[in-house]
Amino acid sequence: MSDTTRPALPDRKKSGARKVAADGSRSADQIEAELAETRQRLAATVDALAERVQPKQLAARSVSKMKLAVLTPEGQLRTGRLVTVAAVVAGAVGALTLLRSLVRGRR
Repeated sequence: MSDTTRPALPDRKKSGARKVAADGSRSADQIEAELAETRQRLAATVDALAERVQPKQLAARSVSKMKLAVLTPEGQLRTGRLVTVAAVVAGAVGALTLLRSLVRGRR
């Protein structure tokens, strides 16, 4: 399941082709420029990841997912889903109660 509320990671593609001399060597300036570009991309990636794992962001995404599960886009309750969840919970409680009474009855 994809989370559309997440910010996208920065594009990892290089912005331009590397200029390499005919003999395959690069100048110090070219290497420094590539290192600076790589540092910028890495910093943007780290910033995006740090924002994703902030507790406030995690909580906001969880609340948003839960609201989508029980509310329609117009803000109305999804009663069908709520009834289904309530029935499943009631069935699980009933099954556990029955299982508990059967286990206690054998002792």
